[in-house]
Amino acid sequence: MDSKIFLVEGEIIVNEKKQKFSKKVRAGSSSFAAEKTMALFGSKNRLRRNKILIKEVKEVLEDGTKKRN
Repeated sequence: MDSKIFLVEGEIIVNEKKQKFSKKVRAGSSSFAAEKTMALFGSKNRLRRNKILIKEVKEVLEDGTKKRN
């Protein structure tokens, strides 16, 4: 499977406050990029999945610009 770079944007809830985030992850598909983001936040920040709200997942190019359709 080809590995692509995705920009995952959303919010995390920490101490009853919402914080926006955007994270670039390498994954094979947008759904796997969302799963990987949840796993990373869970392992590094000890957040449960119900505290992670993913708003948008979009593919980006290697230089960080948005991919054209």
